[in-house]
Amino acid sequence: MSHMQGYPGPAGAPGPQQQDQGRRLGILALVVVLMVGLSFGLAKATGADVRDQGGAPGGQMPDMGGFDDYGDLGGFEDAGGSGLGEIDGLPDPGDLGDPDDLGLDTSGGGDLGGSGGSGGSGGGVQDNPTPDPTDPTMELYQAVSAGSCLANWMVSETDWASTNPEMVDCSADNAGVWVSQTSGSVGDCPVDAGRSYLSYSFNGETVALCVTRQFAIGQCFLGMSDGSGNLMSWIDCQGGTVPSPYSQKFNVIAVYQAPSNPTGNECSSDAGNQQYYWWTLDDDSTLLCAVPYSG
Repeated sequence: MSHMQGYPGPAGAPGPQQQDQGRRLGILALVVVLMVGLSFGLAKATGADVRDQGGAPGGQMPDMGGFDDYGDLGGFEDAGGSGLGEIDGLPDPGDLGDPDDLGLDTSGGGDLGGSGGSGGSGGGVQDNPTPDPTDPTMELYQAVSAGSCLANWMVSETDWASTNPEMVDCSADNAGVWVSQTSGSVGDCPVDAGRSYLSYSFNGETVALCVTRQFAIGQCFLGMSDGSGNLMSWIDCQGGTVPSPYSQKFNVIAVYQAPSNPTGNECSSDAGNQQYYWWTLDDDSTLLCAVPYSG
């Protein structure tokens, strides 16, 4: 006789002991659910904040799925002929009274987290302030202070060898002028024999350098045949041409501190047999002696 594979038969029905044990487990689960629901209500009533426990954002209580109606418990009302109160240590749900009498809010889930407070206004990303524009020439002028000496001088009636101040040691061979003061206005600088100014303006600011010609024996400067001269100028004695309107060069033979009443005779011994000319400059504090340059 051939062997045949049989199908499994139906499982036997549970006995009375199994049914009683199932009811007890169901009742226990119900009690746990009720206690959890009560704990949420008590948390709201006492002001507990679940945010401190890492809870989810505020919202409504989850739907208890019909457990708020004791009548929906179905067969659990009578577990094997005995009420819920017959389980040791567990109260009869009916003895809990009306939830409203307990001070519990049964109108829906409370606001577990509350509305989050608005955050303070952040600093945000601030734009870097636009730096003030700079100018290299203005920086050169601003770096000069009173008492400085500059390698600057005039080469014609209106032009300077350089309009940018070039600071040098006052004992240097190319120290053409010294700065008597600095100012924000050219009006503060005297303009007369041996005194003038260099100025520069940028972005609404002006720096004026009041300068005084610094002469030395052997230098030449521009002049006229009538004895007038440009006492801010400096020109190579042996080279270069004399620009208009000048007609000659004067060669410095002596520089003195001017006496109170100069007559020019102070220059005679230095001039010898040559015709000489003399000037007082720097507010009559300096006596300059020169002769026409003959080469």
